[in-house]
Amino acid sequence: MQALRFQEILRKEFEERRKKNSRYSLRAFAAALETDHSTLSQVMRGSRRPPATKIRSWARKLGMTPEEATLYIAAQHLPDANTTARQEQLRHWTAEAVGVVMEPAHWQILRLSRTPEFKPDCRWIAHQTGSSVDAVNVALSRLLRLRLIRINRSGEWTDLTGLERLTERAFRKLALVCVREEAAKANIKLNGPREARKST
Repeated sequence: MQALRFQEILRKEFEERRKKNSRYSLRAFAAALETDHSTLSQVMRGSRRPPATKIRSWARKLGMTPEEATLYIAAQHLPDANTTARQEQLRHWTAEAVGVVMEPAHWQILRLSRTPEFKPDCRWIAHQTGSSVDAVNVALSRLLRLRLIRINRSGEWTDLTGLERLTERAFRKLALVCVREEAAKANIKLNGPREARKST
């Protein structure tokens, strides 16, 4: 969508005019568009967004239709690639936090892993917790991502929470801290209490 940015159109038009006349200046271009050259320069550099009125006026002078002008006005409100990536990261980590809080399978997996009869089998865990196998698999993947559990090569599961008493409330509190820490590595800030994770 970056190609729809109006400043790109202005830059291309300016370069086309300079190809025809190497002495063609930015001031001459601004005069043709009946605008201030410093404003035009800022828009073309991308340091300033052109207001809708300017886009309509400049588009008309460049021979564009009102429909094209409307398209470029709408495009000015589209997020750039960096903003889009940050929004995706924010959605991802928010979903991680919501999953930890809303899906009890996370805590139940860890609770069961501490029992003598524990079987490291997702079907067995699903049967014990009343969850679906899919829900257990998703929860287990999240626990592994957050480094709250470890599975070694021999298939042994280890609780890495460091919690002496594994209550649901204590687990959620710790898990949300872990989500915020992982999000922070991607420069995503999630609101919540700033608590240090216990060393394991």
